[in-house]
Amino acid sequence: MPSAILVRRYQLFDSMLGLLPRGRLVDLGTGHGAFALRAAQQGWQVTGVDARADRIPDDPTVTWQITDIREVDLAPYDVIACLGLFYHLELEDQLALLRRCAGTPLILDTHVDNGGGKHPLSERQTFGPYTGSYYREPGRLTSSWINERSFWPTPETLHQMLADHGYPVVLEAHPYVVPDRTFYLALPEPRPVGDEE
Repeated sequence: MPSAILVRRYQLFDSMLGLLPRGRLVDLGTGHGAFALRAAQQGWQVTGVDARADRIPDDPTVTWQITDIREVDLAPYDVIACLGLFYHLELEDQLALLRRCAGTPLILDTHVDNGGGKHPLSERQTFGPYTGSYYREPGRLTSSWINERSFWPTPETLHQMLADHGYPVVLEAHPYVVPDRTFYLALPEPRPVGDEE
């Protein structure tokens, strides 16, 4: 039986996905593929991407791609899911990912540095307009791919990062899944409609 935390994550994912028109979804850092499979069951055309092949299920309802998420072309997708991956990246990789996501709705499930968690974080630091803390990656199968530390932005910084990359509307799920982790639905500026003739 899934834990209460996993059940809450599934509920938030399903609710946010239900707000968007069905199409092509990419699940970055898919891991065991549970969220990718859920989206496929709801009628989405899904690609699950992960650098590690050992946890990916053998299920043909999802296209599985074994590669580093930093190398994936995100242009073909209507929705990008980044669930439990963002907080495993360095700040530079987070910003690069957001640049690549720009213009596409983004479902984000991440930890933040809100002072409410039990994770050992560094002292807060500020880099340009962004403030947060570093987390030392434990080197487990579920942790980062190539980096030894990752950046956890403050909630205000995460909203600023998203706004700076073309997401003026960000819905934040409350209550949080755990004290320092929740889901966000980041929506881009609407695309201009061509002149009707």
